[in-house]
Amino acid sequence: MIVAVLGTGQRGRDVAQRCVRAGHEVRLRGTDASDVMDRVDEIRRALNGDLSAGIDGTTGLESAVSGSDIVIDATAGGMESHREVVAETETMVEDETLIAVSDTSLSVTAVATGLRSPDRAVGLNLVDPPDGAIVEVVIAEQTTAATRDRVTDFVESLDASPVVVRDTPGFAALRLELATIAEAIRMVEDGVAGVRDIDRTFERGASDRDGPLVRADRHGLETVLTALEGLAKRLDERFEPPALLRQKVADGQRGAVTGEGFYVWEDGTPTTGADPDPDVPTRDSEPDLR
Repeated sequence: MIVAVLGTGQRGRDVAQRCVRAGHEVRLRGTDASDVMDRVDEIRRALNGDLSAGIDGTTGLESAVSGSDIVIDATAGGMESHREVVAETETMVEDETLIAVSDTSLSVTAVATGLRSPDRAVGLNLVDPPDGAIVEVVIAEQTTAATRDRVTDFVESLDASPVVVRDTPGFAALRLELATIAEAIRMVEDGVAGVRDIDRTFERGASDRDGPLVRADRHGLETVLTALEGLAKRLDERFEPPALLRQKVADGQRGAVTGEGFYVWEDGTPTTGADPDPDVPTRDSEPDLR
């Protein structure tokens, strides 16, 4: 397939790399030529320097999308910006070309209103990019069954499992991730257990499965805070950020990027918990009455 990926940010890079690895022909489009070529080089290095990898870069929208089977909009910007991108794209592609939006902060349904044929619109969200086993297929109100089926086939071609979700705030994976992280932080606040023990409880012996507090630090605590605030506004108070999270961000303890969050980080590895473990009270021994 010919896949046009719009946007050279991290999401665009991850999507493009996944598609190239699957053997698709990828056209990566950005607005700055040197940035585009830097991203293309990064992807080729990630594929062991394979110069024959099926990826080209361009700054032209028409040269990127013309003749493509699917266009994936991974550009930065708000709702109106995405509407404009997909609307302009639609004038340059065939009637059967799929148009996907890759942004967990947006309503795919709202973006699709910019299209003359919104039935071709769908959302695509790589979970644990770039190589995670799950890709969410987000069904907008306008998405037809035919579009859903074509996109799930495309996801399977990426050696991933498609998870079909309704177009709701946070979709499925992000909501579960943030809910788990928020509850783990509240457990720290309440002194239920220490940071490492809370994560160990979640990991349950699986060495390749990070606990929620490690993941929060890796995401960046400011990023987690912003995402929780966004879901709290769009959904309800279930996603209200814990006070401890706000305090850490305010204190500059923002996770792995600053070297301290819920853990102290050294060379990209979490070492000790940043806060002392709680003193879990125990009962005094019974007095010896003999």
